[in-house]
Amino acid sequence: MNGETRDLIRYVCIGKVKLARQQARNILEANHFEKDRHFKQEMLYWLDKSDSAFIELPSDLKSLLVAEPPSNYSDSKFLLRENEKAITEKLLATYRAAERLSKLGISYYPALILYGQSGCGKTEIARYIAYRAGLPFVYVKFSNLVDGVLGNTQKNIGKIFNYVRSNPCVLCFDEIDTIGLARGQKDDVGEMNRIVIALMQELDRMPNDVIIIGTTNRFEALDKALVRRFSLHYEVTPLTHQEAEELIDKFFGSAGMTPPPKSKLLDEELLRDRSIPAYKVVKSCTEYIVQKVLEEEV
Repeated sequence: MNGETRDLIRYVCIGKVKLARQQARNILEANHFEKDRHFKQEMLYWLDKSDSAFIELPSDLKSLLVAEPPSNYSDSKFLLRENEKAITEKLLATYRAAERLSKLGISYYPALILYGQSGCGKTEIARYIAYRAGLPFVYVKFSNLVDGVLGNTQKNIGKIFNYVRSNPCVLCFDEIDTIGLARGQKDDVGEMNRIVIALMQELDRMPNDVIIIGTTNRFEALDKALVRRFSLHYEVTPLTHQEAEELIDKFFGSAGMTPPPKSKLLDEELLRDRSIPAYKVVKSCTEYIVQKVLEEEV
């Protein structure tokens, strides 16, 4: 084992991903064997494609954020409906306009709230938008963001926004109602009100090259002033029976498999419903494929 290979293995094992990628590039570029030419070209292509969007989070943010490069996303298992395509294109157009406005010295960041019942694909749409924009998908881990110590939640919010201001991305607040409920209710807690205010103040300081997405199944309960910080709002609805069948065909097609009769995947309870949450279809398809793979192993 030579020194270059040792360094590559060391970087991977200790979690230095950027160094590992650079070392992989060094090894590839130093390789001039004809038998490796096609492999070298392919790997350098993928390094070039994803390097610009790759994120390695600082240690003090790893408990607050999860970051995924856009190259991680695959739309082969995801059904995007016409209205969802339209809102995606509208947000991307807003993003392009924001870049032009930035050159004119005008502050304007693209922002979208996706709302609707749980399990309908709101977060997947947010991931798809990051994929289309060629930006890292960064989402907030609310379990660690909200801190019982007075003032610490606002500090955590500040750390997140300080980071994304210098690292363009799609920043997703999944279930934004966790920290964004309307103020002025009879059971208000002063600390939560201050958190909402801190969030709005940070949004007001956003640069034009960051896309902000909030998801919620409690849209009507959100603070109205917070909602106004999002220029676009879109309701994600459950699937119709026809759309559920399209998703099944797409999911199995991505696995190179022929789908079974739909009755084996959509049980009587689902078939009785007029609409079906996407997650139930994906769960049913996944369980069917897992069972088939397990049967082959026995």
